[in-house]
Amino acid sequence: MSATDIAKSVDVDLDLVQEQAASVAEELIAAAKMKEGQILVVGCSSSEVLGEKIGSHSSYETAEAIFAGIAPVLG
Repeated sequence: MSATDIAKSVDVDLDLVQEQAASVAEELIAAAKMKEGQILVVGCSSSEVLGEKIGSHSSYETAEAIFAGIAPVLG
């Protein structure tokens, strides 16, 4: 089963994933009082985002949606 098929099978809205990633990144940056030049390291499980066990359903499309949400927030 492809990553796209997995995302569809668990009915994941990748646009919503992107929006939520952006919102969480904004909250994290504010809570951490991050300043320009600091580094934010992001690690997450696309499998878990899809509602599956860590490492069991990796999805490039899900990871891409998460990155697309976070990258603009980081400038």
